[in-house]
Formats: sequence, structure tokens, C-alpha cells
Amino acid sequence: MVIRVEAPSGGYDVTIANGISDYGALLHADGAEKIAVITDDNVRALYFDKVESKLTKAGYKVYACTIQHGEGSKNGGTYLNILEFLAERSFSRRDAVLALGGGVVGDIAGFAAATYMRGIKYIQMPTTLLSMTDSSVGGKTAIDLHAGKNLAGAFWQPVSVIADTQTLNTLPQEEIKNGLGELIKYAVIEGGEILKLLEDGWDKHVERIVALAVDIKRRIVEADEKENGLRRVLNLGHTPAHAAEKLSGYSMPHGFAVAAGVNIVMRASAVSCGCPKKDVARIKKLCKRYGLPTSLPYTPEAMSAEASHDKKADGDYVNLVVARRIGKVESVRLPIEKLADFYAAKGERI
Repeated sequence: MVIRVEAPSGGYDVTIANGISDYGALLHADGAEKIAVITDDNVRALYFDKVESKLTKAGYKVYACTIQHGEGSKNGGTYLNILEFLAERSFSRRDAVLALGGGVVGDIAGFAAATYMRGIKYIQMPTTLLSMTDSSVGGKTAIDLHAGKNLAGAFWQPVSVIADTQTLNTLPQEEIKNGLGELIKYAVIEGGEILKLLEDGWDKHVERIVALAVDIKRRIVEADEKENGLRRVLNLGHTPAHAAEKLSGYSMPHGFAVAAGVNIVMRASAVSCGCPKKDVARIKKLCKRYGLPTSLPYTPEAMSAEASHDKKADGDYVNLVVARRIGKVESVRLPIEKLADFYAAKGERI
């Protein structure tokens, strides 16, 4: 299946299939002679040799740049090392970067591509459920700073996304759960088919669920590429999630934090926004089914204190996504001083 994303700054194909035999025809790296494959130590052992062989057969000179797996690598030091790697091998603006891995690899490789020589082509080849359904599409690239998550970055669209769902077969169960946390976010945003399929069992409908999530994001990105309005709804659950990730020292997986954050926001939205309690219960049940958390081990006050460092903050306010019901979410401008009460489901009507 191919989904075309027509972002204002550039269109590209997202190819989704179980077993992709010919990468060369899907890269769209026109004019490139060299491709730097940015990957992590875990993914390199599983997939790099196969990818290198196919890229070499397609006529590219292939270079591997391997980083340590995990969120801890998404920092300025690793980012600068990637830039130096490209420069030392005389990569030009014609050449390309390929992100082979999960969300961390995609974020940092994309940011390097966005800034090396003021921008070179990059391809996303996601290997996790989370990156296939969320982070590989839409052009958000970033690294973390000491003050918070994703605070340095750029909007830079890939030239191609190649999602081979066969790679999901090698994922540990915890990494599958990590992706399901983001998929449940999409289920709240959209409702309808994606929610029903997740309730039926994600493993029965893998390619269809991946395609539905990508298509939801496609529609939103095409309408609001730079997150000036509509795209903010994709941050559902992310304000408490990013706070929890930072408070945990980034030991809490992103998807787990998002699942809990979505539940916190839905419970609060039942009080402040009229979200039906049956919708809150439905999403809680879905998270429980997949072994995902529905709460966080931090006080509302501790989480709200992190909001001023969140990229969604705007002075003394935060752009918080709330749920009116399943299938209807919106971004509201909430004073940070009222965020703790909102998290505690004691907030005023919004």
C-alpha cells in the first residue's frame, strides 16, 4: 500500500507492506551518490546488512553511522557526531541520509539531514510500531535538551518513508506496547475504524492499522504542516507524557507515557469538557488490554511544574489537547497555574 503525503514543503510516498524486496525504486533519492544509514546498535545487528546489500545493488555508496539505542542518545553530542560523520565523508547536498530504526533514530537523523549544508535529502525506514505509525511521517525532527524533550529541532519532510511491517516480528513485547500507546492516541482522535480494529486485536490487522494511522496523520499534516493549529491535536496526552518522561530520567518509554497521559487527560476532560464517562472507560479498558498504564507515578503538581519547559508552552500558558468525546479533540490555551487542578480532575469548565 502506498499513501501519498502532499505536505506544503514537499510531497512523498509512504510505502507500507509485509516484506519489501526492492528498496532502490522506493528511495526517491534522485541525484544521490552516497547514502549514510543512521541506525542504532540493536537495529544494525538485525537489518543493516540486508539494507546495505539492497542499496549497493541499486548503485549507492553506503556508509553506516551507528548510535547507542535509547532516548539518551537523542542529544546534542550525538547530533554533532552525525554531522561530523557526514562532513568527514564529503557528503554533498546531492547525497542522502537514511534513518533505519525507531523514533530516536528518525528524530536525530532527520534533524541532522535538515541542518547539514542547510538541508539534504533523507529517507525514513522505520522498524518499530511507534515510528511506523507516528514519528516517521510529518517532518518533525528534534533532539532533547537538558531542559526538556524535543526542544531543538526542525520541520524537514523526508523524500520517502518505507515501512516494512515484517520488521515488527523481531520487536520485543515492550516495544510493541510502546507503539500501541501512540495508536490509542489516534483512536481517541479519530474513533471509528482504527478504534474498532484495536479493540478487536491489533495483531489481526497490522497493515490496516498502520495505514489508518498514517492516513490520519497525512490529513492533519497536509492541513497544518508547521503545527500552527490543527496539528496540535496530535499532541493529545503528550503534555503530561513529556513531563513524566523527564521526571523519570527518560527511563519511561514514550508510548507508555502517552497512554497514561491520554487517560489522565480523558479523566480530566470528563470533568472540565463534558467528555462522556463511557468514552473514558472505553479507552481505559483498551489500555488495560494491552498492558499499558492508565496513570503516572507523579503528582499533578510535579507534572504541571514541567509544563513551562514544554515546547507547547506559550508564556504562562500551555496549549493543551482535551477530549470532548472520542473522535472530537481540540487544543485549548490553559494557564499553567491551572494545569495541576486539571490533571487532578478538579479543573473548571473549559
